[in-house]
Amino acid sequence: MAAQTIANVIDKQDWIEKTGDPIQKLLKQVLGNARPIKDALHGTWLGHPLHPVLTDVPVGAWTLAMALDAFEAMTGRRELGAGADFAIGAGLLGAIGSAITGIADWSEIDGRAKKVGFVHALLNVAATSLYTASWIMRKRRSSRQSGVALSMLGYLIAGSGAYLGGHLVFGEQIGVDHTATADSTKPEKFTGVMRVADLPENKPTRVVVDGVAILLVKRDDLIFAISETCPHLGGPLSEGKLVGDAIECPWHGSQLALSDGHIVSGPTTFPARCFDVRVRLGEIQVRNALS
Repeated sequence: MAAQTIANVIDKQDWIEKTGDPIQKLLKQVLGNARPIKDALHGTWLGHPLHPVLTDVPVGAWTLAMALDAFEAMTGRRELGAGADFAIGAGLLGAIGSAITGIADWSEIDGRAKKVGFVHALLNVAATSLYTASWIMRKRRSSRQSGVALSMLGYLIAGSGAYLGGHLVFGEQIGVDHTATADSTKPEKFTGVMRVADLPENKPTRVVVDGVAILLVKRDDLIFAISETCPHLGGPLSEGKLVGDAIECPWHGSQLALSDGHIVSGPTTFPARCFDVRVRLGEIQVRNALS
């Protein structure tokens, strides 16, 4: 597959890690001091990653601009060129929002995806720079054609960046719910998992029922059960720590409520699945909460 080949080539570039790591560390420090803003940029309030939504603005606007430029060249109608100029300006505004949300998401990914994301960002910066220069040059009639040419080059680079962005989602699974592939109907009936006496107090514990990993936490007389896999990037919640009434993922710090799985803080934009719990004859039994 071409996308996997490109990703593998990018992964072998040591300079990306050497350049990107200090930047990511700085971003984590800055954004970590403004958690509500960071969560908003991730899209926790939306229940869906915000960055992919905003990327449609520059891509769509710049596609429209290219079409209007082509129609102007064929018809000679200058108002079409004015429309293209406006579309490029709208795309530049959208690119700002897309970049800010993308930076927030990139600050919380690791491994090969981090390197691919860094190249994705570099391509988008290059494309945005070319479109900015194009927008300025189009204002003067003497340099308008050069401005149009720059926008065409910018579109090719933006398309390459969008291609890598698609791979980040579909190939590296960034921004998807990492619990969605689990069987959402299991266990359908109450199934025993362990003796209640064997479950330590206030210690996140992992059990597997019908192939589904479940996190158990006992607090006083209550036992909570949610999906053990963090929806953000698949982190093991059983290795995390309790923060108030939530469990914090050890990988990227997402916090999910024990009671109903709702998001206390990001970067996850998806809640945890919950399971019904009961104790029968000293045995903890769980089932899918929707059964």
